[in-house]
Amino acid sequence: MRTIGYTVKFQTEEKYKSIRYGQGTIYSSACGPASLCNALNVLGIADVSIPTMCNLAVSCGARVQGGTLMAPLLKAAAPKYHFAYRTTSKNAELLAHLKAGGAAILHAGTAYKLFSTSGHFVTAAAASGQTITVLDSYWYSGKYTASSIRRNYVSIVSKGVVKTSLTQCGRATIDRSPSYYLISREVVTDTNPGKQDEEEESMQYFETLDDIPEYYRDAVQKLVEKGAIEGTGEGKLNVSEDFCRTMTVLNSCGILDLKLNKLYKTVEDVPEYYQDTVKKLVESGAIAGTGTGLDLSEDLCRAFTILDKAGILSD
Repeated sequence: MRTIGYTVKFQTEEKYKSIRYGQGTIYSSACGPASLCNALNVLGIADVSIPTMCNLAVSCGARVQGGTLMAPLLKAAAPKYHFAYRTTSKNAELLAHLKAGGAAILHAGTAYKLFSTSGHFVTAAAASGQTITVLDSYWYSGKYTASSIRRNYVSIVSKGVVKTSLTQCGRATIDRSPSYYLISREVVTDTNPGKQDEEEESMQYFETLDDIPEYYRDAVQKLVEKGAIEGTGEGKLNVSEDFCRTMTVLNSCGILDLKLNKLYKTVEDVPEYYQDTVKKLVESGAIAGTGTGLDLSEDLCRAFTILDKAGILSD
C-alpha cells in the first residue's frame, strides 16, 4: 500500500491470519520480519514479502517461542539482500543515522506502551529535527487513539505511518537492549585510526539534572541525592546517556533502592521506633556489627521490629 511516499507492508492483512509463522501466525507474530521488510523497502534495497522474510527467520532460528530474535534474522538476511547493520541504544546515534539516510528497526518493550501493549518491532524511516517517522506493520483501526500516551505523543500521517519524537522512541525502547537496529544500504569499511576517538566524541553527555531527559532523570536524581555521584566539579555531572540508561533500568527493577538503602552504624542512628528492638539484639549479642558499625538497613530494622512485636524475639 502506497502512503505518502512509503510502501508499508502490513502483517495484519486478512490473508495472514491463516498463514503460520512458527507457533503463531504472520498476523499475530510477524512484526520482526515485517519491520525488516519495511526497512529494506524504505532504503530501496529490496522488495521482500513478509512470508518470504518469515521463512528466512524460521530457517535461521530467529523464530522462537514468543517472538522473533532480530540479531540472527539480520545476520542471515544481510548477505542475502546486501545491506549492513549495527546496533545501538543511543538516541543520538539513531537520529544521526536516520538523518544520514539510513533506516532503523526499533525494539519497543513493555515498560512504556507507545507502539504496543507488549513487545513490538517497528521501522524508523526518517527524521526531521527531533521528529521520527515510523512505519508500523501491526495496524488496526483506533490503535493510536486507544490510550492517552498515544493520543498525546503520536500523530497519524496515514495508515501505517505515524510520527513521534526521538524522546518518545527512547522511552518506548528503554527496557530493550539493544533498542535500535540501524540498517544501511552498504557496508562502509573504516580504516581511519581515529575511529575510536570519533565514536567517543559522538557519545552524548549531560552536565546537569535539567539536561537529562525526563525518563532518565528520576534514577540519576536518586543517585545524586544519596551522594552516590557527585559530578566533576563546578556543579556539573557530565554523565553519559549510556550511564543514565543503565541506572534507569536498574531503578525500574528496584535495585537502586536496594543498594542505596541507608545503613545505620549505631543504635542511636536507628530511627526511634526501631531502637528498642535493635538495642535488645545488640545487648544480647545477636547483632555484633561488621567492624565498622552495625550497618543495619531500615528494611532489616523493620523486620526485626515486626518479629519482636510478634513475640518471636522474646526470651
